[in-house]
Amino acid sequence: MQRTQNETNLYVKYIKKSVTQQKLQEVFEKYGHTLSVKLSSNEKNESNGFGYVKYCTVEECQAAVDARDEIAKEIGDEGFLIAKFCKQPKNLKTNLYIGNIDKTVTEEQFLKYFETFGPIKCGADGKKFYRFLYDEKYEKNKGFVNFENTEDAQKAVTAPRHCVLGDSDILVTYYKTKKERKQEFKQHASEVKMNATGKYKEYNFHVKTDKAGITEEEIRNALQDCGGIYSIKIKYVNSEPTDVVYICFDNGQSAHQFIQKAQILGWTANPFKTKQERSSANNYYNGTGIPGFPVNFLQYFQLFPSVFNTSINRQPKPGNKQPRNVSASQNAKKKSKVDNNIKKQPKSIEKAPIVTEEMKNDLGDQLYDFILSIENYDEELTGRITGVLLESIEYSELNNMLKNKIEELKNVIKEVHENLQKINK
Repeated sequence: MQRTQNETNLYVKYIKKSVTQQKLQEVFEKYGHTLSVKLSSNEKNESNGFGYVKYCTVEECQAAVDARDEIAKEIGDEGFLIAKFCKQPKNLKTNLYIGNIDKTVTEEQFLKYFETFGPIKCGADGKKFYRFLYDEKYEKNKGFVNFENTEDAQKAVTAPRHCVLGDSDILVTYYKTKKERKQEFKQHASEVKMNATGKYKEYNFHVKTDKAGITEEEIRNALQDCGGIYSIKIKYVNSEPTDVVYICFDNGQSAHQFIQKAQILGWTANPFKTKQERSSANNYYNGTGIPGFPVNFLQYFQLFPSVFNTSINRQPKPGNKQPRNVSASQNAKKKSKVDNNIKKQPKSIEKAPIVTEEMKNDLGDQLYDFILSIENYDEELTGRITGVLLESIEYSELNNMLKNKIEELKNVIKEVHENLQKINK
């Protein structure tokens, strides 16, 4: 009697939905001693139509495989399958994805071509592990092939691809799981971001095009004579594409050609700035000794009676003289009341919350993105408005407006913009 880790496992597919865990176990115990029987079920405890069986010996396992037809009569649905289940090592690459196949190519031609590289893996029922589908999105065929060994899969990957299946160059690559593809995409996106703000920083632009909802294909067609484009990212607001695009080139010559081309197309192109650069008001103003304040800031305050109210009633500081129209007796009474309150209540000093530079920068980033999302301002103007608001309104008040008083904040932003235009004139 033999027993190995992998050769006694069975995969059972297309089981009738009415079959229970107990029934499945009763059927397979007829052919030997089962170590485990598992019927897959959903959260409602309803059968998913497949399961796993593990026997004690290889002989018992094979007996169940040979009795497929008898078992199918009891629990099988159409296409009932019993196959030996063996987990494939993760580093064993035999499964391929094939794309960009002409729609004129047939399934028979597809299979015949890939069988020239070696045998294709089969199940217990003799069915070959391959799939051939039509991709409606791209109006092309695509497929999957799982070879018996890695050498044959490698030959298929490295073989010439020009006009082997139709008139197009086919794509042949190792199949990746959804998790692997997601991880690969994240890594690629991270590399693009690092290069766009590092290696290719001088060739990265914030662009306002002449069309809302412009596509990447339209951008590439418009800039096809500008040279190498490293990346294109269209800005979305509320899941809708806007007319704002981030374009990064891979060399200085292409970037220079783009600047000239943008003028011809009527696009506005500005050098891209990171969040840290945007949040620093010194990038947009000449300093006056106070970081972030424009040169004509006093004039600016005078234009904002509704935003910056200077008529706030303040409590008199201890030791200040009382107004002349208040009588001495009234002063004495007030002083007596204050003294009594001081005696009754313990002294408590309320400390103002500490606002760090990091907190200001974070608020600046949020504010910058909010302004961009509500108006089609360019980066420079958005940065100027952000800088003015950060330096003109207290942190707590501005933070509260951003979280709880959106409409009020929008009105303030609009007023800031209007008055900046007046100052520039």
